[in-house]
Amino acid sequence: MAKRKQPATDHYQLVIEQLLALLEQGTVPWQRGWATTPYCNAKSGHRYRGINPVLAEMAVMTRGYDSTLFIGFKQAKEMGLRMTKGSKATWLRLGGSAKKEETDPATGEVKEKRFGFSKWIKVFNLDCFTDEDAEVKICELIERYRGESNTAPRLDDAERLISAQQAAVLFGGNRACYAPKIDRINMPPFESFSSAEAYYATFFHELSHRTGHKSRLGRDLTSKKGSPGYAFEELIADMSAAFVCSALGIKPDLEHHASYLASYIRIIADDQQAFFRASHLAQLAANLLLENAELLPKTE
Repeated sequence: MAKRKQPATDHYQLVIEQLLALLEQGTVPWQRGWATTPYCNAKSGHRYRGINPVLAEMAVMTRGYDSTLFIGFKQAKEMGLRMTKGSKATWLRLGGSAKKEETDPATGEVKEKRFGFSKWIKVFNLDCFTDEDAEVKICELIERYRGESNTAPRLDDAERLISAQQAAVLFGGNRACYAPKIDRINMPPFESFSSAEAYYATFFHELSHRTGHKSRLGRDLTSKKGSPGYAFEELIADMSAAFVCSALGIKPDLEHHASYLASYIRIIADDQQAFFRASHLAQLAANLLLENAELLPKTE
């Protein structure tokens, strides 16, 4: 009898189920301070970027892992690590660009063509392994990639990033917002915030909205408050601010009203791709802010 083919795993759905469960608990996974204990590959040391720290954080939060290190099954086997029974995979997104040569059949001219690609990759948290047979023990791996304790935010870099945007900013009042029609940010004064982290995270949020202006990244900023489009743009700015905070070593500190979390839940539940589109656009926004200040981390 022919063996029945198993249905393909819907990795997007697995991620969305985790994400919705966290949001319904009032937890925003992209606003965790992962900068001081980076999410990275336990063998190569490659530090995750873009959406992958968020996906890794979701796995840590929903499964109760202690480690921020992940590794592929083949890599773990090569290192002598043994997987424990019942371990679950964490799915990350691998993306980039590649090039290939194509020959024009009419002229014979060889041209180089670039194309983008993305795929899911399966990794496991270091908590899923034992190290009795490993030459390098798990405790050594953890110590190898442990970041320095972030005792104080790098406020000088934060100020440098803000200044580099050359944004029109009006200070005063008690409301932070961005007005796309006049391309201006309104920010309450520094003294009115509960902490420096809250001030900078809020400022980065508004600067992230500003990147969507037609003269910059050209996102749709015309949606009315309460609409799905408005919630989608808020999600982009939220994640972008978290990415910038992570790059500067500042703990993201944004207050979230229940209405915001509810709106995120609605758009993500209605369209599982919305979260991934928002993450991509948020990374573009964060990169622009960091690049303007010459603070964009170099990729490995």
